[in-house]
Amino acid sequence: MEIGKIYSDVIIDELHVKRTNDSYKVLFSFIDSGKKVTTTLIGVIETYNLCEIFDANRIWIEGSDNLQAEFGKYRLGISNESYFEIEFDQIKNENNKH
Repeated sequence: MEIGKIYSDVIIDELHVKRTNDSYKVLFSFIDSGKKVTTTLIGVIETYNLCEIFDANRIWIEGSDNLQAEFGKYRLGISNESYFEIEFDQIKNENNKH
């Protein structure tokens, strides 16, 4: 995923969550313009909005406004009928052709 790009008409086809010490790694994938996009969010602390990814119509990543934050340097925005966000520290992309 590119920071600042809005992905529309998203259908999430994979979601994996792995605990790493006191945070989580969240891997998910979807198809964008015929290519499979696989992204891992590293350093997710709060997981209560993760299930909202499956209902997403639009998703995007933006930098956090709070540069002094101990965690949550980035935000995954999730939009359908409501807006949700997931804060995390790092992003790892692995783009594959479909």
